[in-house]
Amino acid sequence: MNQPVLTASSPAAPRRGLPQLVVPVMFSQRAYLLIALAISLVFGMIALPTGVLPRSYATPSEALLLCLNAVLIFEIQFWLHFLLRYRPSAVQRWFARQSLLVDRGLRALLTALLVTGYSLGRHYLDARLGIAFNQPSMPLLLTLAQIVSIVGLSCQLGIELVERSRYLAQEVETLKREQLQARYESLKQQLSPHFLFNSLSTLSGLIYDEPAAAERFVNEMAQVYRYLLRHGEQMAVPLHEELAFVRSYAYLLQMRFGEGLEVHVDLPPEVLDRPLPPLALQLLVENAVKHNTVSRRQPLAITISLASADQLRVCNPRYPRLSPEASSGTGLSNLTTRIRLLHQQRLLVEQTDHEFCVLLPLPASLS
Repeated sequence: MNQPVLTASSPAAPRRGLPQLVVPVMFSQRAYLLIALAISLVFGMIALPTGVLPRSYATPSEALLLCLNAVLIFEIQFWLHFLLRYRPSAVQRWFARQSLLVDRGLRALLTALLVTGYSLGRHYLDARLGIAFNQPSMPLLLTLAQIVSIVGLSCQLGIELVERSRYLAQEVETLKREQLQARYESLKQQLSPHFLFNSLSTLSGLIYDEPAAAERFVNEMAQVYRYLLRHGEQMAVPLHEELAFVRSYAYLLQMRFGEGLEVHVDLPPEVLDRPLPPLALQLLVENAVKHNTVSRRQPLAITISLASADQLRVCNPRYPRLSPEASSGTGLSNLTTRIRLLHQQRLLVEQTDHEFCVLLPLPASLS
């Protein structure tokens, strides 16, 4: 069986010039339209006294017309945002690919043009129909149109802020559940019972033939389980402590496989204090041994090095076993979850016919 492949890329942060981090729509189309209608009616009720009270006389029809005009001028703005954000279309997908600055700027421009066009159309239509309202001057009309468009856009951004809050609350709950699940899985998979059984079998063969080697074997085994007790449930450990643990773990494996297994570490001193999840490297070493043939004629050489300034690479050649061990396939998945909780990034797997590599985020500090 090949080593399980789990590929993912790091999520891009919302920055200028890059696609925005799109928050999924949290309101249904019906709910959004009802919210928009309620907001429009509120502004219609606000516009009613401001349009009627300054006049010495206003008929019920005029009062109703003023209220409907205010409702309509906000409704057309919400319908524009509905089409651009809530109605699936090529235009909506295009807007989603733009940066946050471009998205907000274009929507503000379209809203201003729409409200200005409506206001001018309404102004000339009232004049043509002879509706005797106190018509403002053209500069004042254009100014009022921009104020109304700003108010409408602010209401829309408020709706999206509520959506973002609900989305983030759901994300927090999801991360909490994943964290609990990751810790549970980590406890279950710290070291397989097969490893303990094989280690004890190796030790029994050393006790009489090589007492000195048996003593070191016991010391290294104690280091492995001491590390598990001390760091097994922590979120992060310094890289140098994980490497010390992996060296002890690899020694126990090498006493079993002899020259068939090699572990090479090539890391600069300045990265040794950086954090990563405990047992991350041990899991990758264990996976390499589990899924590949280990023999003296064809040594399995595992290399731990830097892929970039903030990325760790663990590679091994691929020598697939003829009779693969049973595997649940949850090891890399569990490690991915722990890395996402720790660094808000994902591991990346690179696999060819001859090599299997896992790239782990190794930032200078916790995110």
